[in-house]
Amino acid sequence: MQQTCPIILEAMSDTRQAGDDPRVTRTRAHALEVTLELAADSGLHACTFEAVSERSGIARSTLYRHWANQSELVMDALTCQQVERVSPDTGSLRDDMLGAMLGLGHALEDSTWGAMLPQLVAAASIDSDMRAIQNEHAEYHQSIDVEIIERAMARGEVAPDTDTAHAALLFHAPIFSRYLQGQPIDARWITSHVDKTVALLRPRSPG
Repeated sequence: MQQTCPIILEAMSDTRQAGDDPRVTRTRAHALEVTLELAADSGLHACTFEAVSERSGIARSTLYRHWANQSELVMDALTCQQVERVSPDTGSLRDDMLGAMLGLGHALEDSTWGAMLPQLVAAASIDSDMRAIQNEHAEYHQSIDVEIIERAMARGEVAPDTDTAHAALLFHAPIFSRYLQGQPIDARWITSHVDKTVALLRPRSPG
């Protein structure tokens, strides 16, 4: 089940505390959901106020009360769609990473976030605000994998001089790359990829 956007949760909390009309929060949440649908279906360029209004039934004048322009609306929608990942702790680097990478692959292929990710990458190449969102997403995914690798290093499964940030990229960057290129990221490929990468990080015997 899709999780509620953090921005929407925050708005709901503010509404309860301030005693504002909850209909305003529901309208905002619906507009963000429709924006994501349009982005996944037709690209970020299609998320105009006119298109969002037509699909959602929300008047354009209402949208302008929440967002000054299309860019603000799109950035809010993209920010709220960051997929939450878990950091498994099975006591094994291989099993932790396999669980994390299978979860990432599933999120890419079966979520609105995954569907709109190619649009975000394309937009980030020409828009600094979109690039900031993309970088924020990348840092988030890297932090999850760094946490797993640091635990493995403490257990002696990873060489102590390993650059954990670089090692994290070895795990998730190929998955993002294959997905963006339209190549399969099924469980069989992910398992093979994780096994090969774990082998690269094992401590080497002296000599």
